[in-house]
Amino acid sequence: MAETRRTKALANPAQPHSALLRELERYIEAHNPGVTDVNVVSATDTGQADAGHKPVRHWYQVTYES
Repeated sequence: MAETRRTKALANPAQPHSALLRELERYIEAHNPGVTDVNVVSATDTGQADAGHKPVRHWYQVTYES
């Protein structure tokens, strides 16, 4: 049974919606050992940007199932 969780994740906001969701899923899987098969339920841009990445990435508050 899938478990619903919340976290923050980085993604490029300038890409199509489906690509944005996939990037968030990859970020969550890469930064949370043991979490697999991530499915983003909702994502909200926090307004915080990380200019250390090119292109600039934004932080998202993400609700996901895994």
